Amino acid sequence: MTVARTDAPYDVFVSYSDADRDFAHRLYDALRRSKFRRRRLRVFFAPAAITVGESIPAAISQALDRSGCLVAVVTPAWLASEWSRLESDVAVWRDPAANHRLLLPLLLKTTAMPTLLSRIKYLDVREGRDLEEIMPDLIAAIRWSAAEAEERSQAAAERRDVLAAPILPWLGFGGPSFDFVWPEMIIDPSVSPLRHPGSDARLSNWLTSARTEAACFAVVGVAGAGKTTALRSLMLSGGGDLPSQRVFVHARDLPARASELATRSRRMARLALLVDGLDEAGEGLVETVSSHLGQLAAAGATIFFAARTDFFDRQSDILKRTLGMPREVLEVKSWTREDVLDFASGYAQRISDPSVSARAESIIDDVPGAAQMSSNPMRLTLLLYLLASGAAIDVVRLSEPYALYTMFYREWLTRERHRGTGGIDSSLVQKSHTALARWFYTNRGERARPEESIGADVWMALRTDSAFTELLDTAAGWGDESESIRGFRHETIGEFLIAQSVLDAFLAGGPAIDAALTVTVGDDVNSFVRSGLTDLGAARVSVIQQNLAARYDELEADSAGRDTDRSERLREQIIYYVGRLPVDEAPPMLVRAFTTESSPLLRRSAALGAILHGDDDAEIEYMALLDDPGEASLNRSVQMVYFGDVHGDLHTFVDGGQGWSKTRAAILRRLGGHSLRDRRLRWWDLKTLRSFLEARPGDTLSSAELAVVHGIDTAAEGGSERELAVGREVRLIDELVRGRPT
Repeated sequence: MTVARTDAPYDVFVSYSDADRDFAHRLYDALRRSKFRRRRLRVFFAPAAITVGESIPAAISQALDRSGCLVAVVTPAWLASEWSRLESDVAVWRDPAANHRLLLPLLLKTTAMPTLLSRIKYLDVREGRDLEEIMPDLIAAIRWSAAEAEERSQAAAERRDVLAAPILPWLGFGGPSFDFVWPEMIIDPSVSPLRHPGSDARLSNWLTSARTEAACFAVVGVAGAGKTTALRSLMLSGGGDLPSQRVFVHARDLPARASELATRSRRMARLALLVDGLDEAGEGLVETVSSHLGQLAAAGATIFFAARTDFFDRQSDILKRTLGMPREVLEVKSWTREDVLDFASGYAQRISDPSVSARAESIIDDVPGAAQMSSNPMRLTLLLYLLASGAAIDVVRLSEPYALYTMFYREWLTRERHRGTGGIDSSLVQKSHTALARWFYTNRGERARPEESIGADVWMALRTDSAFTELLDTAAGWGDESESIRGFRHETIGEFLIAQSVLDAFLAGGPAIDAALTVTVGDDVNSFVRSGLTDLGAARVSVIQQNLAARYDELEADSAGRDTDRSERLREQIIYYVGRLPVDEAPPMLVRAFTTESSPLLRRSAALGAILHGDDDAEIEYMALLDDPGEASLNRSVQMVYFGDVHGDLHTFVDGGQGWSKTRAAILRRLGGHSLRDRRLRWWDLKTLRSFLEARPGDTLSSAELAVVHGIDTAAEGGSERELAVGREVRLIDELVRGRPT
């Protein structure tokens, strides 16, 4: 018999001797008039609860087993008639340490207490003490017990919810939930502490030495790195001195649950709150969510929250102000080859197909780029799904995330058709998925009403189609509320679909490009776009280049003499994407835009695109332009918006001396890099860094930051003129910070 009565229909069971029936009746009347959380207490009182013909012993035993607490009217008569019958049940039933106050004695007449009762504080109603005097204390104890029972029930339900959470992807009808992988297939992730740097460690090992009481911790990583799985594992298994009472909640749901969680935190000595998906809740909710977390942390709760690394960096100022500096920031690292093979082996065993792990190992070892791709848990899971389903896999393309997601999505639609649970035309499913992906991207943290976001007729047609619904996280409606959709089972699926729609529009050309670019997307989507451009091949990239250039010319001609904000924003995005095309030489459109655009912002975008393609003439000319204070200010302003130092419109924001820590970190990160992209941006990065320092006489560089600048190999910067220019920037920065206080 369990202490946590998750199915208790009674808050209190009244036990008494027939000799004390008058007092018991008065007690019952007082209890049933009392309330708990806007409802009357549920009281088991035998004369009122047991019906004619019902077995009294059976009814009492069942009620006792399903009651939150027992109120015993203790007298010599009760001990003689009732205690001997209840003792064995209560000894098993009650919490041995009485931590949950499940047994509440009322001493009505003097008697020697049995050992089991003597350890428990009783309420004294002897010597004519009126019942009303002790009722406040008794009701408070019952309410406390009822609240404990509800919270234990809720905690058990939350644990079941975590185990029942769908994992993606799955096989077969009603595929597995998280308990498909828990605990045997869970990979204990490696984490790197960023605030107090040290050696990487497995999360479980880090927990054994960490102080987690009344503190806040951030879990960060790239998309698909396994942050959610890490939090779910903490929820289910704990570790170290993590509190035994743990709550797993999505950040978007936290505002609605803040009051309830605050109450639970006050009632419990220690509570751990595991908050997933802060980045999915969106920038608009960050301050609200972090404020609630700050209040819970102040009340003594332990908090772990998860977010993508870039989002955490952009929002760090808001988080510090409302939540405080996390005691530690844990970066989830990529899986090792051993991790990957262990998971693949476990997956293969679960689906009884050992060939899956063997094929996965062969691909990882033999296909260039596959090892790096599979070190991301989400991408590895998609690969295993494709192998298990027998899909045709173009292994040569597996190094590109876009190709992997394309193969998965196509196979998903096909497989659901073959299962017979998805019969709607695939093009409608994809169109509706994409519409939802765009809706969620612009309405982060909100739930979509499918009738509004994709249309009532389409929703009625698709709501029972597994190809459509089982990639989504849906919520049933209550009362008058209709069904809603919380998002995709994994946010990267939505990001991929947006990127796919962008590339499809680029291939179609014309006004379709405008429609695809109505929403300005960030690097989460653009990383898929860049990967897709690499995957498409030279012939289709050439078509895209021609279509983008043609649309740019049309927009430029249409806006001649009457430049509109819409046209400028579309042209800016076209310039951005042309600048990222995987072609050997700078597209002529970029060079032309750099020389003819009247907008300094668009001219800057075109210059950087040309520089990324190795156009030396454009680089020299733009570096000279940056000597102009206005151009330098624009360059700084755009960087600050892009990297999240300020929340503004990059078309209108002007640098006013605000903090630039995120931009500074990004510049220094590139300056320490060695990729072709890093090297081509070297001169511009150094000049931008110097511009920030000149605009902020009170700022300087730390010794570590200066070491990055001094560590640049100017001889590797491509040509004597450029080598001299890069070396000159290094010397100017050195002279600028010399003498400034560190």
